[in-house]
Amino acid sequence: MISNGSKRFVTRLFARHYTESPLEMPERFARREFGFMFFDRTFMMRHMAFPSRAALKKYLVEQTPSHAYYSSAYYEKPDAPTMPEKSWLGADLLFDLDADHVEGTKGLSYEQMLDRVKQEVKRLVDEFLSGDLGFDEGDLKLVFSGGRGYHVHVNSQRVLKLTSHERREIVDYVTGTGLDLDWVFPRSAFEQSRFKDRAGVGHRRGMPTRSDGGWKRRIRCGIEELLVELEEMPAGDAKKLVSETLTASSLDIGPKTVGGLYDDLFVKNKGKSGADRMRDENTFEVFSEKRNSDAFLELVDLRVKGRVRGETDEPVTSDIRRLIRLPSSLHGKTGFEVVPMTREELDGFDPFTDAVPQAFGEEEVGVSLEAPVSVTLRGVGFDLEAGQTRVPTYVAVHLICRNLASLDN
Repeated sequence: MISNGSKRFVTRLFARHYTESPLEMPERFARREFGFMFFDRTFMMRHMAFPSRAALKKYLVEQTPSHAYYSSAYYEKPDAPTMPEKSWLGADLLFDLDADHVEGTKGLSYEQMLDRVKQEVKRLVDEFLSGDLGFDEGDLKLVFSGGRGYHVHVNSQRVLKLTSHERREIVDYVTGTGLDLDWVFPRSAFEQSRFKDRAGVGHRRGMPTRSDGGWKRRIRCGIEELLVELEEMPAGDAKKLVSETLTASSLDIGPKTVGGLYDDLFVKNKGKSGADRMRDENTFEVFSEKRNSDAFLELVDLRVKGRVRGETDEPVTSDIRRLIRLPSSLHGKTGFEVVPMTREELDGFDPFTDAVPQAFGEEEVGVSLEAPVSVTLRGVGFDLEAGQTRVPTYVAVHLICRNLASLDN
């Protein structure tokens, strides 16, 4: 809980930021609803609209919110007190990648966590939005949230009128939800044997290739990575990894099937293993028994798909009236700026330097810490012991907002 003295200190610095810094305005801002939270109030102030940049800047300077939001939606009357009265006109398509919803962030430091999320943002934009879905770079705006992740805004006439259901379909595509492996590995009939005028019919599965588009190519690349991973492990460790993965399967897969699957893939026959044939001959037909091939499909579903899927918070993307953080505003729980950027700028973006507001100066102030803290801001490392100490203003704001320190009286 931030003390009253600390709140006043942070509020004064936030007001300085809004006074001195340029304000990034969303497109068609006069049609957007705005909402705000404050350090000294427990409720959100919303159903507001602003006719000009100057009016919004005046509000930010004078009221100094701890968090500022605007709607993804456009309305006929954005400041109307109820949703039906607002009269919805359309909405941007939003993707929210937050550490709470990105796999592999548990147990990481704040710095490591943000770097992990950043890698997923790159994949989302490069593979899915610009890649599979074909959005132009000019349609995309990437934004560091100021907290635990990033937002991607798609501002295009192509998405403006999409319903919640249609947006949820996009989420399902990005995350691979409901992906049909019978479509990825299609079955086809072939004449297996013939006796007199009767043909015996068998079925074989096709193998996706790197030249395929979308999810087929994605699954193929993921399979190749999985095969290399298993090949480089001792056989016992590889079988253990496969067995542990398949424990989540609905199939009854025991040690015998795991062993048979491993042998089919990696025991060489005439100088070639099943994995070699998969890669070189582009064939799925490397398994000696159907139960082994079924187990491999389960392995693809449980391990490969999870690795190559995209990440996003589904409720945010499907919501056609969502409030999202205002670019160039400040995040009340970190003191960081909500920074908009292009895809090219994302590569070199460092939130611990680039999101530290310039309005927060170098003047030293006294703070008290209940526990040791290590943080690097603006390229300078601070290893702080518990107790009283003095730090630059920009460090003090960050520590106070994160509830790691309080201002000395």
